Amino acid sequence: MWAFGVMYGGYTNQDETMKRVDEIIDHDYPIDAYWIDSWFWSYDDKGKGPHRYMDFIADTIGYPDRKAMWNHLEQRNIKGGFWAWDCIFQTGNEAAFEDFQQKGYFRNTYVESNPWHNNSTTTAMFQTEKDNKKGTLCGNIDFNNPEAVNYFKQQMKHFFEEGADFIKLDRTSAIPVCKVMFEMSQEFGKETKGRGFLFSHTGGQETEEYKRYPGKWTDDTRSDWTVEKPNKNFNSWVPAVALKENIAMFNDTMRRSSCNIPFLANDLGGFDMGITDQLDEELFIRWMQFSQFNPIVEIFSQPENPTANLPYRYSERADKLFRDYSHLRMGLFPYIYSYAHLTRLEGKLMMRKIAGQVYEYLFGNEFFVAPVYEQGAVDREFQLPAGSWVNFWTGEILEGGRKHKVAAPLEQIPLMVRQGAIIPMRAYARSIEKGTNDTLTLHVYPGADSEFTLIEDDGSSNDYLKGIYAKTEITSKTGKNSQKIEIAPMLGYYDGIQPKRTWRICVHGAKKVDSLICNGTVLPYFSQESRITSAYYTADKYEKTIFEIKNE
Repeated sequence: MWAFGVMYGGYTNQDETMKRVDEIIDHDYPIDAYWIDSWFWSYDDKGKGPHRYMDFIADTIGYPDRKAMWNHLEQRNIKGGFWAWDCIFQTGNEAAFEDFQQKGYFRNTYVESNPWHNNSTTTAMFQTEKDNKKGTLCGNIDFNNPEAVNYFKQQMKHFFEEGADFIKLDRTSAIPVCKVMFEMSQEFGKETKGRGFLFSHTGGQETEEYKRYPGKWTDDTRSDWTVEKPNKNFNSWVPAVALKENIAMFNDTMRRSSCNIPFLANDLGGFDMGITDQLDEELFIRWMQFSQFNPIVEIFSQPENPTANLPYRYSERADKLFRDYSHLRMGLFPYIYSYAHLTRLEGKLMMRKIAGQVYEYLFGNEFFVAPVYEQGAVDREFQLPAGSWVNFWTGEILEGGRKHKVAAPLEQIPLMVRQGAIIPMRAYARSIEKGTNDTLTLHVYPGADSEFTLIEDDGSSNDYLKGIYAKTEITSKTGKNSQKIEIAPMLGYYDGIQPKRTWRICVHGAKKVDSLICNGTVLPYFSQESRITSAYYTADKYEKTIFEIKNE
């Protein structure tokens, strides 16, 4: 479940890694995971290679006590990951190369002249360099050979014994490789309790099997508004995907298979900043707003970006807005995690496409999201789906089935809530595992009858695959002068479940209230900006709880 919080990646050594996660915490940002990218193998030469790619030892100078580093993260409820790929360069890794070659564990060998981690001094993967004409022998590990797989796992096991939890896989998304990298997280990760995690490119979608090994990100993107009218120059190797095209990777069912990936993320702010030293605060903020309404949120950039896409390094405004949006996301965890389970149970994606609309989408069934992807825009036009919708920021009710233009100042992404929606939220916690669903606020948007199914489990084991999880049906019914929210008895259980839950309701756009009653008890409430918020009420999870509001 921690993967549905906020993850970060960086090119940091041991000391920098520990300092960075503490900086993130000091800025009151949520953080659930941090991975060290490719410099994990050779930090001092900035990943130049080819030595240590991959020698199964990694950099013991830049990371002199990896156990202490991973423990530093674990004490803060942060999962730790590191970068890996599926091959071994001979030069500088002769012992590992010869070992795999003699055992017959390469599917093939060839001379690699691509300078990427092969005497490269840049992240430009396909940029030719004069000092690398000869290349080096490269062995592709045979991940279809069970003996090779078992041996590879044993060579990698010690990284997990030191305290690492997951892998970011680069260079390939081939199913056999993803399977092995995912299984190592399952089998060796000390905190996974059998539930693995992997971060890989969007490829490997030739069969549905890729869905067994989540998650994925939208590859390397350009920190620009659109490739149609670029503001910057980029190296030719960087994929032609800027913010606008990146949104399409999630939603364009006609042209992009990536939109079918259930648990998809993107490098918040874009990976490659371009051939420039100029930062674009407006672009970063708009990109950040969109990313917070992705299935998975992660912050990462190329090492040349001095900000590392950390908001507090951009500006005070970016810092504040990231905090606001990321706190909102963490509060929405009960909602997001329920839809993550529905993806597995019913095959319905969290980001739901709208026919004929590439740049707007539903986040779950209750939120309509219209990211701003045009530079300088302070309003946004879009077509709403059928029904009635409530502007999240203003409370204005908008009629569905037709076009609208709404204000979109820099601090606001156009966000609409389906009228009748029930949205469970919990108190902010700095990581998902530090938070709890034992106290929840139900945000209700009256005007139509509706229902929501809250789905919960232990968050770390594979018990959910055996049907060991819990469901709570919540319904909302609007009368002429009343509102009734009924919480059905919880069905199911999971390890560590608490018998009671504390609820409160927050009714948006409510009329003046005559009384607010829960299970026959009159509850205090307060009104603020057309919202009515009840006092807390604690009840047995396996008994029915009913809130009734009578309006004047």
